[in-house]
Amino acid sequence: MDEPKHIIFLAGFMGSGKSTVGPELAKKLRYDFVDIDDMIEEREKTSVSEIFERRGEPHFRALEREMLAKISRTERKVVVALGGGTLGNAGNRNLVKRDGVLVYLRANRNQILSRVQRKRDRPLLLGPGGEVLSDKDLSERVETLLRERERHYLEASVIVDTTNLEVPETVDEILTRLQGKIE
Repeated sequence: MDEPKHIIFLAGFMGSGKSTVGPELAKKLRYDFVDIDDMIEEREKTSVSEIFERRGEPHFRALEREMLAKISRTERKVVVALGGGTLGNAGNRNLVKRDGVLVYLRANRNQILSRVQRKRDRPLLLGPGGEVLSDKDLSERVETLLRERERHYLEASVIVDTTNLEVPETVDEILTRLQGKIE
């Protein structure tokens, strides 16, 4: 068995609950909580949407890798909400699995759609001019991205389906499955 870890990485598609579940999980564990997107926004003094618009996705992904490397060197006990696409990079996946416990918060497509519909702060779920997509186009975009990303999410050592769970139930399920894997 692997040595217990002090970093818990929460992965999952946009709207899967990482930023909602993460702080509650951290509180129960008496860990710190960080959201990688928030770290990037704080450093860049602008929103993720603005970074995508002005500098492009490759620049954002480079910032994401930099923040992930910084987190992985921490001695603090921390729960980290990863961006939905963070695991698309093989180096990121290796770092996460080496330095922490990867937890996949899985939600079905319909639940994801209901959670992200009409949101304007998700650049990959907007049209080329930043417009909100039609229901049909949004559904297709979510389906495509989910298909691309889920194989990476499934590399997690803990998988919790959040579709029919409230936040406290999700946290309890994660805690149960983390036994023996964290410090």
